[in-house]
Amino acid sequence: MDTTTQLETTVDTTPPPAVPDLLAAVHLVDVAVPGMEGLARWLAEAGADVTGSIREADQHSPVVAALEAAGVRVLVGFDAGHVRTDRTAVVWSGVVAGPHPELDRAQVLRLPILGRALALKAICVQAGTGAVAVAGSHSTATAAAALAHVLDNGQTGWVLNAPARDGAAGHAGGGSRIVVDLCPDAGSHEAAPHAAWQHRPAPHFLTAEPRFAAALILATSANAPHFEDNIAGLGAAERLARNASVVVLPTWDTSVANLRERLGDRAVPGQRVVTVGTDPASTVWIMAPRWTGEDFRVVLRYQETDHTFVLPVAGRHHALAVCAAIATALVLGEDPQAVAERAASFRGVERSLAPVGSHRGITVLESRARHSREVAQDVEAARMLTEFALIVVLEPDGIARTSAHAAELGAALKGVDHALLLPVSTTLVHHSVPDPLDAVEQAARRMLGDGKVNRARSGPCEPGPEQQIGELAAEGDLVLVVGTGQAERFGARLLFHLAAPATPIPQHL
Repeated sequence: MDTTTQLETTVDTTPPPAVPDLLAAVHLVDVAVPGMEGLARWLAEAGADVTGSIREADQHSPVVAALEAAGVRVLVGFDAGHVRTDRTAVVWSGVVAGPHPELDRAQVLRLPILGRALALKAICVQAGTGAVAVAGSHSTATAAAALAHVLDNGQTGWVLNAPARDGAAGHAGGGSRIVVDLCPDAGSHEAAPHAAWQHRPAPHFLTAEPRFAAALILATSANAPHFEDNIAGLGAAERLARNASVVVLPTWDTSVANLRERLGDRAVPGQRVVTVGTDPASTVWIMAPRWTGEDFRVVLRYQETDHTFVLPVAGRHHALAVCAAIATALVLGEDPQAVAERAASFRGVERSLAPVGSHRGITVLESRARHSREVAQDVEAARMLTEFALIVVLEPDGIARTSAHAAELGAALKGVDHALLLPVSTTLVHHSVPDPLDAVEQAARRMLGDGKVNRARSGPCEPGPEQQIGELAAEGDLVLVVGTGQAERFGARLLFHLAAPATPIPQHL
């Protein structure tokens, strides 16, 4: 590695951020879902008294075991009795779409009830200028996990929506720096809560805005139901960017170019705006990322010095996201050699183009993609991983999102040999809108042709989706399973079926 100009690494002797008083003895509703897990682990490690409820189906999951090991008292089921008078606040994930006994009990007890975003805001306000934000309307998970990883010198803490493989979603660290993934896209948010659930919010961090040492912003485009259009996404990104000393913007996302123009036209005094991308004019220039078949080899030019990095992740878009994290670390003054060593051990995010296994020469990968752009990028990356057929099993996320982005989801399947559409994953029990999967299917058929798109259907005479894929797949093929609901179980179930086609798939899989 070229280290013509070596940056000094400073040891962070500043105490870690304290737990906000309101979260000192907190109860987290549905603590095992993405986003809440990282928050719970950070709070518990930072010294808070944390209780959290989970669904009965989740009680034996590795996530719950990790939460308990971190000091979280996990309570099975959703019960009003789980919310006690000694709690300082109740935090909910945002995926609740109807009446909830724990939130209703907190209202009766007149406890502060906070959405997860407000709890994160309180932590960032408490952290002062030690907070580093990773944000965007979507596509932040890889960059946030990578940034926490390359900054992890034993002093850095983090709260992530998705953990790195073999990593933790939350960690308190020992110093003042904390990396926080502020993307709202942690779960399937279908509906806002009843107004009474927003009872007695703490005014001190509703009015105070966090000040960030740096903000890495990945995307500003529409993402229903969080941002109904590009204007809403851009506005949210600009508000956050104006509270950061350094703003890092990728040049490969066209929506972010609009943010760069806004920040340039209405510059914040003392703020530094940094670009990262494959354009030589970028502040941090990513020079010719090269896939070796096992990892990416990239050279980043910063301040007229070239630095070489090995990135063991699949998918060019994931490699670029890691480069954005590395660029942020370099701009913050981290030693390039230390960053390179840590980056070489970052293998991506859990369930992000991750192998599930293989049988009969058929390889199964899984993807946690929700947004249509994320789906398209993971499909494109998977296409590069096989010379044989690519079969995609897609479980769209949320009624609201699928309805708004159906055409884009269908178009995201470009280049697929066969597609199987699973029912839309939703927390809603009842809804009055037409099934948005119809529109996804129509868009996919326009892209691929009628014979290449199938739909999983229920019924005693209908084959299961695992059987459908088993009949389509042949030796050498790659099956990519995309989704965050039932799709999380599909890979293991498919491998069982491939190994024993005549045997019923066990219910626990």
